[in-house]
Amino acid sequence: MDERLYRDPSRLFTIRVPAGFERDPRAKSLVFRHPGIDGAVTVSCLRHRIDDASVNLFDALPSRDNMQHMQRYQREGMNIIYGDYEGTLKNEEEYWRWWTLQRGPVGIVVSFNGSPDTADEKSVDELVNGIHIIERPPIGAEDFTQRAAEVYAKSLNKATPAILRPLELSTGEKSVLRLDNAYIGYLDAWDKDDRTDPVELLTGWLELLWGEQDKDLGPFDDVRSMIYPVVRAAGYGSDTKVPVLRREVVPGDLDLLAVVDTGRTLRFVSHDDLERWDSVDEEDVFFYARENLSALSQDMNLQALTDNDGHPRAVIIATHDSYDASRLVLPELYSKLSEVIGPNLLAGVPNRDFMIVLSADDAELVENVGAQVKLDSETRPYSISSKLYKLTKDGVEAR
Repeated sequence: MDERLYRDPSRLFTIRVPAGFERDPRAKSLVFRHPGIDGAVTVSCLRHRIDDASVNLFDALPSRDNMQHMQRYQREGMNIIYGDYEGTLKNEEEYWRWWTLQRGPVGIVVSFNGSPDTADEKSVDELVNGIHIIERPPIGAEDFTQRAAEVYAKSLNKATPAILRPLELSTGEKSVLRLDNAYIGYLDAWDKDDRTDPVELLTGWLELLWGEQDKDLGPFDDVRSMIYPVVRAAGYGSDTKVPVLRREVVPGDLDLLAVVDTGRTLRFVSHDDLERWDSVDEEDVFFYARENLSALSQDMNLQALTDNDGHPRAVIIATHDSYDASRLVLPELYSKLSEVIGPNLLAGVPNRDFMIVLSADDAELVENVGAQVKLDSETRPYSISSKLYKLTKDGVEAR
């Protein structure tokens, strides 16, 4: 790859950076500087929603009414407008050059400010001439989320979910579907083919997520190292076309499911998958799921909460690897934590990325933690349960 080619992480534009210019690593925005030029070149990019490019960026620029030497031209399908401004600010001479480049929904504003003595430096124009707006850029996160809501409703025959924020859908009273992995997958596919259809990709992603397609996962031996257990609220995913493997953890409250973690998506294991695997039963699936999670948890960092005398009274597990709450079903959890906290334990799993285990003997702590668990389950993404449960050597029980 050409080291002098700057590629926008959002895949909206590229810049052929002329010799002498370097990006300023201290700047929060995209800024280029040249040792022979007294000033800086700032590049700002924005995108409108799909098919909305009616805004003229140049007309919105500061000092637009005082611009001089305006030029309008086209290059490589981009509409470009140039103008400059010279005046005073706090009794100091001020000079600005402005360019706007627009193509479809993508717009770029380039500004150069510096000493008028160096304002005619041709290198600045050369940098601007090296900017190229991608002809078919990938759709933005907002539009991707809107498409996902529509695909979700159609694929699962449900009402269109509400959009909480870009890449987050509300799929139930306390359920949030994050689309980060799906969007990353879309961008990766777009890198290979800029005509990639996001709707087609989303349809396949949701089908893969719920195991609602006929795609064979392959031999069990090939995927068993990628199978993990996930704790979810009772009934989670029960309305899918292909029933997923499910075990009760706490009847009516918590279920245990199994997923194949590809690194991009969590593909729930279904009964159809089980039927394709010769000589493999449900017990085998959950055995390897627990073994894989145990291995993942070997070097896990724990955060201890202590009393006034420094004795541990609670332990927090929050690695944010998507399996924090699922560690509730690890056989060794009780034996390890009871040695630290004591034999009478309670556990809370308000959401996927958090678990707290605490001493049941500390009434004030139980009350405070119970209130926080309830609040987190109602306000945090990937909600699981608002309750505290007994953790014993035999497993998890209702309190």
